[in-house]
Amino acid sequence: MADPIPLSPLPLSDAHRESFWRRVGWTPNLPAREREAIEQRWDDETIDLAETFGW
Repeated sequence: MADPIPLSPLPLSDAHRESFWRRVGWTPNLPAREREAIEQRWDDETIDLAETFGW
C-alpha cells in the first residue's frame, strides 16, 4: 500500500524561513515587535503559498 499524501507541508528550515522574511523587510536589528509581526504574518504555510504563486 502506498504512503498517504501528507495533509500539511513539511516545515521549512530556519534558513529558508529567514531568507523569505528578509525579502519582506525582516532584519535581526528590527525592534522585537516588528520582527515578531513579520514572523507571525509569514508562517510556513503562508510562505509556501507565496512561493507557489511566484513571490
